[in-house]
Amino acid sequence: MMYCRQRRRKRVSHADDWLMTYADLITLLLCFFVLLAMTVISQKKNESKVHAAQKIEKTPESTPSEPRVEAAVDITPEQVPPRTSLPEIVDNLKPETPANIEQNGDRITSLEISSAAFFDRGSAILSPAGKAILRDVAENLKATKFQDYQVTVEGHTDDAPISTSLFPSNWELSTARAAAVVRFFLDEGIAAQKLRASGYADTFPKVPNRDASGRAIPENQAQNRRVVIKLEKIEKHPDAAS
Repeated sequence: MMYCRQRRRKRVSHADDWLMTYADLITLLLCFFVLLAMTVISQKKNESKVHAAQKIEKTPESTPSEPRVEAAVDITPEQVPPRTSLPEIVDNLKPETPANIEQNGDRITSLEISSAAFFDRGSAILSPAGKAILRDVAENLKATKFQDYQVTVEGHTDDAPISTSLFPSNWELSTARAAAVVRFFLDEGIAAQKLRASGYADTFPKVPNRDASGRAIPENQAQNRRVVIKLEKIEKHPDAAS
C-alpha cells in the first residue's frame, strides 16, 4: 500500500512540470510585448519631435523667400561719444616734465615718464618732484571726459640686479613703484575701480640694456627705467544705459 502512494506522488509531480514550463513561457511573452510597446511609444515621441522641428523651420520668418528685416537705428552725430586721447594731458603738464606719448588706435594711449622723475635709484618712495608731476596728471584724469577710462600703471626697471631687504629683485621694485603711483592717485581722489598696478621688472626693455659683449649701456638702462601710465577706453554695452 505504501508503494502505491509513492507512485501516485511521483505521477502528480511529473504532471505539474508542464505547468511550470507554460508559466515561464507566458511570463517571457509578457515581458517581450511590454518591451515592444515601450519601443513603439519611444519611436512615436521622437517622430513627433522631428515633425515639430520641421514645422518651425518652415515658418515664414525663416523661409528664404521672406527674410527677416532688422530695424535700423539712426544715430545722430550728437549721440556719438567723443574720443579723447592722452596728449591733452601732456599739453597741460609742466614743460620740464620728461613725458612721451604712444597712441594705439583710439582706445589705448600710454604716457611714459622716466623713473628718475619719480624715484631715487633703488627706491620706491615718490619724490616731491614726482608728486608734483603726478598731481598734474591726476587733475586731468579726474576730468569728466576721462571718466570712462581704465588707468593702468606699469613699473619697469633695467637689468641691473638688486637685492635688498625691501626689494630682493627687480620684480618687487617695479611692482612697488607702480603701487606707489596708484596709491598717490587714490589719495588724489581717483576711484579705485579704475586703477591697476603692474610690475614688469626688466622683461620689456625699450632698448637693449647691454651691448653684444655683455657690457652695460648706461644711457639705454636709463631709458628702460620708466613708469608707464596707460589709459584704455572702457567700451560700454548699448544696454548698460537702459
